Amino acid sequence: MSEQTAAPVLVAFWQRQLDALPEPPDLPFPPVPETTAAGDPTASGGTAGVALPGGSSEAFVDALAGVFGLLHRWTGAGDLLAETPIGSTAPGRWLPVRVRVPDNPTWTELRDLVRTALREARSHESGLPATVPEHRPVVSVGLGASPPGARGLLRLLVDDDGSPTVTVTHPNAALIGATLTVLLAGVGERPEARLADLPLLDPATERQVVAEWNATDTAYPRERSVPDLFAQWARETPDAPALRHGDEVLSYREVDRRANQLAGHLRRLGIGAEALVGLCLTDTAGWVIAALATLKVGAAYLPLDPGYPPQRLALMCRDAVPGAILHTAALADRLPDDGTPRIVLDRLPAADDPADPPEVTIHPDQLAYVMYTSGSTGRPKGTGVSHRNIVRLVRDTNFVDVRPDDVMGQAATMSFDAATLEVWGALLNGACLADLDINDVIVPERLRERLRDTGVTMMFLATSVSRQLATEAPDALAGLRYLTFGGEQADRVAVSRLRAACPATTVVNGYGPTEGTTYTTTYDCALLTADEQVVPIGGPVANTRVYVLDRFLQPVPPGVLGELFIGGDGVARGYLGRPETTADRFVPDPFGPRGGGRLYRTGDLVRQRADGLIEFVGRLDHQVKIRGYRVEPGEVTEVLRGSRLLRDAMVRADRDGAGDARLVAYVVPADGVRVEAIRERARELLPDHLVPAVFVTLPRLPLNRNGKVDTNALPAPDALAVPENPSAPDVPPAPDVAPADDEDAGPRTGTERTVAEIWQDVLGVPVRRRDDDFFDLGGRSLKATRVRSRLSAAIGAEVPLRLIFDHPTVAALAAAADEITGLREAAVPPTGPVDALPPDAAPPADLAGLLDQYEHGSAR
Repeated sequence: MSEQTAAPVLVAFWQRQLDALPEPPDLPFPPVPETTAAGDPTASGGTAGVALPGGSSEAFVDALAGVFGLLHRWTGAGDLLAETPIGSTAPGRWLPVRVRVPDNPTWTELRDLVRTALREARSHESGLPATVPEHRPVVSVGLGASPPGARGLLRLLVDDDGSPTVTVTHPNAALIGATLTVLLAGVGERPEARLADLPLLDPATERQVVAEWNATDTAYPRERSVPDLFAQWARETPDAPALRHGDEVLSYREVDRRANQLAGHLRRLGIGAEALVGLCLTDTAGWVIAALATLKVGAAYLPLDPGYPPQRLALMCRDAVPGAILHTAALADRLPDDGTPRIVLDRLPAADDPADPPEVTIHPDQLAYVMYTSGSTGRPKGTGVSHRNIVRLVRDTNFVDVRPDDVMGQAATMSFDAATLEVWGALLNGACLADLDINDVIVPERLRERLRDTGVTMMFLATSVSRQLATEAPDALAGLRYLTFGGEQADRVAVSRLRAACPATTVVNGYGPTEGTTYTTTYDCALLTADEQVVPIGGPVANTRVYVLDRFLQPVPPGVLGELFIGGDGVARGYLGRPETTADRFVPDPFGPRGGGRLYRTGDLVRQRADGLIEFVGRLDHQVKIRGYRVEPGEVTEVLRGSRLLRDAMVRADRDGAGDARLVAYVVPADGVRVEAIRERARELLPDHLVPAVFVTLPRLPLNRNGKVDTNALPAPDALAVPENPSAPDVPPAPDVAPADDEDAGPRTGTERTVAEIWQDVLGVPVRRRDDDFFDLGGRSLKATRVRSRLSAAIGAEVPLRLIFDHPTVAALAAAADEITGLREAAVPPTGPVDALPPDAAPPADLAGLLDQYEHGSAR
């Protein structure tokens, strides 16, 4: 073929090969700092040699196909780019080799694809353009010795002299080399096998990750029910304290008696096995008695958080169809008027009903409760949890030792599955459950006093709360035997502060979805070393198994990223009324010792260390934990899009300036609609943890070439300036913010500037106007306590928490702070302590109610 006729063929080939070159997939290994500007992996010194099975003529193909097979298994990447030296004709130049891999090919198919790609690239190398589009290959592969200029994330050197080998260079070369050795040994025996069916672990490692690290069985009472175990304590220690609320203490005998009486009412309504009973109550004692009564008749309880908007409660009731609802008269208006039988607890006749327990047989696999979590379609999912699931969590476990003389603090809302640990962890072990309201938890002085007065020895805290206490007053928790926390990624610095301030306290970091019944893995933070940057989520709790699997449900080697699957007796029954979703998320367990088991696929990306402990890395989807609750931004998006106040909306998660997760709503309002109206509508429709912290108004949402919302083009919520060209067609204007040159808008006094600076630091958003509202900017009760602490330090006097709720704007709070310090000169920044506070400066006794009202949209 002449040069004139060959040129167009060469040009066309390289146009196809170099069009839209793929980015290298994210390698599933621990991150390694780039040691040079080019990120040269050879600088780490990590190398491993691997014997190749084929003859010398195929060594190059086997090496590249083997590594591409690993990457495809681990990352799912189907468009992989390598480079190989061109040779003596162009020293220092590298030839791109692009392989498009179909999903889960056989080894023979993959090998043929690699062989063909190499052959075609080399046969067309004379036409390689002088300038190649900017790209980063995932693999650089050479023969014998590597010339300079390699840019691959992985480096391979093939030696085909005698017994062929490949040397892998990468900071994780030992791991890659060991896994490649196992893969190539497998393909030698089964060359027609698909990649998903080939082993990546040697027998000893597979036995370790599947069996040895999951040897968690204990002799717990797995065949008994929750009311059966509680009744045992009521018989054996009838006078022991079971519930403490303020000065009121109820014994096990009294709680059992009241629960039996209420169970009689439920039986007369025809409530029995597997029926659902809604519980809409505010006090812990009443709630526990109602839940226990429900379980005694064989039914299951459905927490209906009285702080949720009525529309949300109505949605849950329509979905769950409870057979009855237990509530107090004050909460009647929050519940749907749908004809469901109700028992108004504070209007029941005097407790003279028989107190005999119902004669009901309860199987441990019967439904015990249904708890709702966020759903991506806008419809929340009800997770059904059995008696055995609960008993597995709290009896004869390996992460906490609850004794009859313990007092468990109860601070979680009953719609949060941490309450399962608190309530039944105490009452199924003969301990006492002490009610702690929000006032006790988020104000360090009150927490210290309350823990002392009640004798609390163990408690759970949401990670965000523990992080704040670690910053402000870690010693407030020093009297505890156990402190467990969870719901978000733990902070190493906060954990270290807690351990230093509480040397006698066992500090436990826990992880677990609702579908795994509160805790799946735990980590004793005493094991944390000074050089560890990540706090692990630990290993499986008793009678639980965990597996880190690839997308083909095969175990990955320790150190490799995978999805966490949960097995054992904590796996929930499934989603109420959603058989398809249940079948998708709850899959057959191929590893368990008992046949017929199931695994729950969490969607969480984790990495198992060489010691078996697990580190949380992120999510496969867009879920996020906010104040311990699992949140689907897609659900919030769908709810907002259903409002006539909006033309369009998109909600995504990010982190504020303090590192806390939050939701940001990008909204396109209908004509004449202000963002305040949209925010109020969100509060009417959504629980507080689902209400976006920040609303950004846009004239339109940016779209990509496929017509989907281009999330990369959405402006940062804390953007401080309007773009120079806001009318550019492909970039929407920045958020609607106050003009920087509005002389009347900005803070005027030193105190106002101090307040604005504190708010900006705590909330992570710009505070530009003196009439900016703390809560409209995304403030919540926990943020308010941080502001209180910072402002108290700034003015040298104690700022009561209520002041922030009563004076929510910059100007109003600054004026109130000036009242405390007695300052009147607006231009002088307040400094210096004062000897006494006004009579109303102490935190009010009804602060818990105030916070609860605000958090759910009814206080303002």
